[in-house]
Amino acid sequence: MRVQFYIFVSNFTKKTLKKLKNFTEYQVSRHQIKNIIFDLGGVVINIDWQLTVAAFQKLAKPEFKAQNEDLIQKGTYKAQFFIDYEIGSINDATFCQHLRDTFHLDANDAQISEAWNALLMDVPANRIELINNLRNTHRTFVLSNTNAIHIEEANNILHKAHGVTTYDDLVEKAYYSHLMNKRKPWPEIYQQIIDENELNPAETLFIDDNVENIQAANSVGLQGLHVVPNLNGSVQFFNEILV
Repeated sequence: MRVQFYIFVSNFTKKTLKKLKNFTEYQVSRHQIKNIIFDLGGVVINIDWQLTVAAFQKLAKPEFKAQNEDLIQKGTYKAQFFIDYEIGSINDATFCQHLRDTFHLDANDAQISEAWNALLMDVPANRIELINNLRNTHRTFVLSNTNAIHIEEANNILHKAHGVTTYDDLVEKAYYSHLMNKRKPWPEIYQQIIDENELNPAETLFIDDNVENIQAANSVGLQGLHVVPNLNGSVQFFNEILV
């Protein structure tokens, strides 16, 4: 049975509250952690979906701009073709065509890909430093729901900013949904990493900015840390909570 620490912000002093300001409620057996699995978007690389929404709107035919706003607000970006692309069931050209049709874009594939990548922002240096340091004491991995267009650009951003060619060079192994043909929060995606690397789930911490993904990881025995997207929650956790 896993021993878990339950940390609620309301139970702490103002000093500790300041340390934990980037966290939502989380549970971690901190003294057991030997392996760490990082999500990418919102955890390692900052993202902002609204930047892609705005980019799509610029490419949209004028008469459909208002309609696009409504579609986006209703969560059309969660349509099946997004999931299909995320698990590698359709190729780049088919995905771009779906975007072109759904959002009435007057653009070629290159322009659509650029707009799709607009959500990818920076990779803070302290996160790279953290992962490099942790690799000396822990087995480290990346697990990301991503796609071919995004991961190419995410690697470009990483290389330009930090001289690291790909995220695979930062950790023992990087796992991407479109290459695994499965996605978070499907339990089997976590189980594959556990099995392939002979990990003890109770000694493995999974860090993500999505509560549903954390809960799914917990269902296969992994420890979970839910951090606020685009903040340095994981950095604070290892620098201030696990020391």
